Amino acid sequence: MIATRTPLLILPGVLPHRVKINSLLLTGALVFGGIALQNAMADHPVGQELKRSNAEPESFDVPHNHAQMHRAVLQARRTVGTFIAALQHPSPGQQDFEVKKAFRQGNEVEHLWLSDVRFSGNRFHGRIDNTPTKIHGLKEGELVSVNPDEISDWVFVDNGKLVGGYTIRARYNELSPEQKKQFDQAADFRIEKR
Repeated sequence: MIATRTPLLILPGVLPHRVKINSLLLTGALVFGGIALQNAMADHPVGQELKRSNAEPESFDVPHNHAQMHRAVLQARRTVGTFIAALQHPSPGQQDFEVKKAFRQGNEVEHLWLSDVRFSGNRFHGRIDNTPTKIHGLKEGELVSVNPDEISDWVFVDNGKLVGGYTIRARYNELSPEQKKQFDQAADFRIEKR
């Protein structure tokens, strides 16, 4: 289990990893014209958010035309085979497998992480790892499924290195140098520079 050294600044949409993948920033929510990624507050380590006393909002909106986030979602979908292969046959040191699913209700869209993920019947099955704020009737911990071509992201940690997490990387790339430094110091995984 990954634990946090100190309370960290919350950077929506990115993740520090001590409380697993959904920590610190991992679950900011994607908002494509109303899509909001939600900060996680789950029991599952990947679903926990680290907050400071003057914490930022629990969700944030990304403009509909946010090109980097749109590319991140497309890249996650194009590379989902890598995630499936690792999930089905994890190597030693691979852990914290999660996928992100968009839930829709009327005009609202909320992207939530799924933990305890398994792949069967050509679908991902997992438990909602965020507290839904826009979609009513969903509960944290509820078992849901999603097709691989409908995910908005996937992520796991391989021997301390973040694999996937394209929406996390998109948010990370928008951080100031000081925020990146704080994130890197607090995270139990590393985001390799590309």
